[in-house]
Amino acid sequence: MTRSTKCVIFLVTMASVVVYPYRCWSATDTQNLRETNAPYIKSHFSEQLTDPEGKKRRNFSQFGYGLSFFTVPLFPITDFIEPNDYGLHSFGKPDIKEKNGSLYTCRGGFIDFSHMRAAADWAVFLTFKIITEPTGFDLPHEGGDLRIDLRRANTLSLDDIAAMAQKIAFERLEWHEIASWHYHQPNYTFNEQQSTFTPEDTYSNFLGTRIGRNIALRILTKRENLSYSEIASDEIQKMITALEPVRSKKETKEAYDIVDRAKQMELPAAERNKDVWWDSKVIFRDERYVFKRYINMGPSVGPWLVPHEERLGCLVNTKGQVWQVPAKTKSGISFYRYYTFTIRPDSLLFYSKNGHKQLHPPFGTFASRNMGHIRDFIAREMQKQLTPGFSRRDKKDPEKYYKKLKKVIF
Repeated sequence: MTRSTKCVIFLVTMASVVVYPYRCWSATDTQNLRETNAPYIKSHFSEQLTDPEGKKRRNFSQFGYGLSFFTVPLFPITDFIEPNDYGLHSFGKPDIKEKNGSLYTCRGGFIDFSHMRAAADWAVFLTFKIITEPTGFDLPHEGGDLRIDLRRANTLSLDDIAAMAQKIAFERLEWHEIASWHYHQPNYTFNEQQSTFTPEDTYSNFLGTRIGRNIALRILTKRENLSYSEIASDEIQKMITALEPVRSKKETKEAYDIVDRAKQMELPAAERNKDVWWDSKVIFRDERYVFKRYINMGPSVGPWLVPHEERLGCLVNTKGQVWQVPAKTKSGISFYRYYTFTIRPDSLLFYSKNGHKQLHPPFGTFASRNMGHIRDFIAREMQKQLTPGFSRRDKKDPEKYYKKLKKVIF
């Protein structure tokens, strides 16, 4: 049992002094937190201290369906997930029992299970690393060298550590979105610009970090005789259920149709939904097939819900579930007082391998607290290819401005 310390906040008003009691963490509390949880993590959940993306969940759950690499519709990409049949979650890499794909939910929009699962693992990994290595550690390389430096992390409560880990996990995943805009030939084999800040990615990322926070706290407070996979699968099930998933794959498909320019253009003008985000007739290799991108990184993160939700079995005017990105401890201190997440980008993001050609405007080493500025920097570059308004649901059709747009021949 830990010893609690009674603390008070004095609020001075014009009329009086008001005293608010609250529980704060003493040195004994935080020492016990580390002494009891660090050995438990290392002995029972050592796998969760390893790379949370040891193997990518490459299941082609890109935004949309029936996507084709070629103008002739060969090998179309379609990957939906059956509601209430999510399989058994596995840490760091997809297991044969794990099911991934896209699922539409009435309160969370499209959920990319690959992103959600990876995000959950990141939040757990970071919670456990902060407890076991409270001064700092390097993260696995992606698009550059990544480093977490911690200050007085061992003075934080378990709830604050889990919330801070969630915040760092979200920043790490948003860095992936930023970096992926640079992943293309000649330096990279596959073009990943198609998947940069697509309409479901940011929300799926944040949702996963929230699930991961719940998983970590459950593991450390309940000490259940359950595996990581069992606990994580249960938490995923509970969260997705709360977001009200549609009844079948058919409804997820129809949700995509509602915001598909090609499908809407087949309808009479009076029946078309003009709030469209992608075009199923544009080949997948052209990143402009998704011409609307969600680049919001907080402080509030909400979903993009498709219009005409009643067609999917959702209630009319359903409100999306909006989350707040953790920013402060329970006592109101910024988490940035306790950590610095430093990103040193690779030169390959900006220059050809021989260094003779600039591929993108470069930017230097930065801390995650400034990631919004880097996101805006990338957004200006994205705008050149996707046209102004690419991050807004403004019902404008940008395709008339696109040059050399390749479409599938049906």
